[in-house]
Amino acid sequence: MSQFTTKLWTWGRKLASSIIDDVNEVFNFLGISQAVSFIASLPDNIINNTTHTDLSVLKNDYSIAAPVDQDLDKTPTVSQFLNAANTEYSINGYPDGMTPFLVDGKQLAIQNKISGMAAKVWVTDQKQVIIAFQGTGGGDNLIINPLMTISQVASDIQVWNQEVSVAEKDALNFTKYVVHQAQLQGYSTNDVFLTGHSLGGIEASYVAQQTGLAGMAFESTGIPESATAKGNGDNFISLVTYGDPVGEYASDTQGQSPFVTSMTPGSEGKFNHYGQVVFVGDKADSAAMQGKLDDWNANSFKNVFSLLDVIPDFLRFHLPGTQAADIGAKLDPYSLLYDTIVTQHGAVVPIANDTLAQVRDDVLQLSGLQY
Repeated sequence: MSQFTTKLWTWGRKLASSIIDDVNEVFNFLGISQAVSFIASLPDNIINNTTHTDLSVLKNDYSIAAPVDQDLDKTPTVSQFLNAANTEYSINGYPDGMTPFLVDGKQLAIQNKISGMAAKVWVTDQKQVIIAFQGTGGGDNLIINPLMTISQVASDIQVWNQEVSVAEKDALNFTKYVVHQAQLQGYSTNDVFLTGHSLGGIEASYVAQQTGLAGMAFESTGIPESATAKGNGDNFISLVTYGDPVGEYASDTQGQSPFVTSMTPGSEGKFNHYGQVVFVGDKADSAAMQGKLDDWNANSFKNVFSLLDVIPDFLRFHLPGTQAADIGAKLDPYSLLYDTIVTQHGAVVPIANDTLAQVRDDVLQLSGLQY
């Protein structure tokens, strides 16, 4: 690729991210974000009895103390994390074994239609709080919430550029508000957990990095290193399916030869997954996908067309139905749009009922979970 094309490619990516940031700032300043988000989230408020979206809570100055002496043998299970994440793709319904976390009689939830961040808060039957962030498209919510997809794709572009997206920043501020509300009800940060799938998993990963909160992300990309991080990842799991181009878009995948844009093959510590990475599925699917993207590090406009080649891989390996099949979990509730496609390759890794500590033990004991 010519030097001119390289510069044009780099300039175009930076411009796109800058525009996304500027649009969010202007819309927030003018109150457009609040007005649009309040009105567009009304269907969810009515259907699910959730709190009305008030983006002013994202301007809070609450601080979060990292968990202290946390017992990772007493955390939600992998299945609970996955179901909480997957509930963000259903129009209504409760994750199995959970009830809504209530504020003033309504489930605490938020939807920023401009940044693309959406989340609901749940309480497990073990009295643990789970903040579940929504992935791109919102699954069945696309029917009542089409606007959100546009803003979520915009945040995906920033993630693709290896930046902290506006959605991630909003997720951090929302989490601070949730922790404050949880503490008013007697919970500590030892009791608050994070989860999400895809973009939701990226948001959960970033929030965990910045706060030290525990949790589990599904099919997230890497996130930038941070000088302000409070967490070291010891209490966080990132689950990735072999062959998923989203989950493997990080510098600690592909046998340390990533296809993440602009990464030198073999580089480490640049755009890694947060926490311990657990791979499921069949490693051969990863090799097949890598073959389609073998020139990704050339960093050219051809990358856009290369993405078309891995759309089948995305559909087969990225969606929650595949993760559920790979770990022997049952999705409840169920998304018609996102959970119907299931591709189970390789041995089933039986961690559905594991706590975070048990997953770490299984990673050491079972073969085929990591590179």
